[in-house]
Amino acid sequence: MHDETRAFVLSVVRDVINLPLPDETDDLTPLGDEGLGLESLATIELMLQLEGEYGIELPESELDPKVVSTLGELVAVVVERRTRVTVGGAAQ
Repeated sequence: MHDETRAFVLSVVRDVINLPLPDETDDLTPLGDEGLGLESLATIELMLQLEGEYGIELPESELDPKVVSTLGELVAVVVERRTRVTVGGAAQ
């Protein structure tokens, strides 16, 4: 689930938000200026894309740049939310 989510995030950054990806990205790649280049509006667009794709809710407070500042941290939050939805859906 981690690799799939990571690939989706990168495709949204590249294809929807239209930002060039760094030559190399890994879990330590910053989301901001020195990495993916996401600013506040781009982060909101990414959140909306992730919510739509995976049927999850991502409160802005959970994506505070002080808490989630790297690609790996973002992917971990999304995977955790996806797991909650999957487990919650299976229990019904």
